[in-house]
Amino acid sequence: MSKFWVTVVFLFVCSALIAGNKPNNDGNWWQGMLPGFKLGWVTGYTKAMETAGAFQMVECGNTLPLYSQKYPDVPAKELFERLCLKSNETYDYDRITMGQFVDGIDAFYKDFSNRQVEAEQAIEYVRDQVRGKPAQELESKLTLWRRCAAASQTGDIEQIKKACIADTTPAK
Repeated sequence: MSKFWVTVVFLFVCSALIAGNKPNNDGNWWQGMLPGFKLGWVTGYTKAMETAGAFQMVECGNTLPLYSQKYPDVPAKELFERLCLKSNETYDYDRITMGQFVDGIDAFYKDFSNRQVEAEQAIEYVRDQVRGKPAQELESKLTLWRRCAAASQTGDIEQIKKACIADTTPAK
């Protein structure tokens, strides 16, 4: 019986170690995938974001009465637009074809300096680019992602924190 528990603990520890070494879904990973996989990944990701957005919208709608109490002078419709609709833009991947996403991510990773950026960020970049977000805003976000990805390679928590927090000081 004790051999059984030793084996169970050993397998548990090994699986925990393997799980801790999760591969990065970065540009090197993306470029190694077949076109059908890329299309499937993009479809799955956008559908998952759509579902997450629906849950977020329900949650925001449920907490709207609390916001209405906190801001009694602001009409409920305006609160809903500001708090729920605006924050739900994060989850909106509609009106862009899956092929556009795949082509955009492929183009994104053709730039060698983007290879360490995660695919979840690449698809967000492509979405925002297609929707016409200003180039300066896109470049600022991309610079942060690159800096954060580089710092993450060090494993130094303090360096990662410093690199991954956006600079919010206003430009002079």
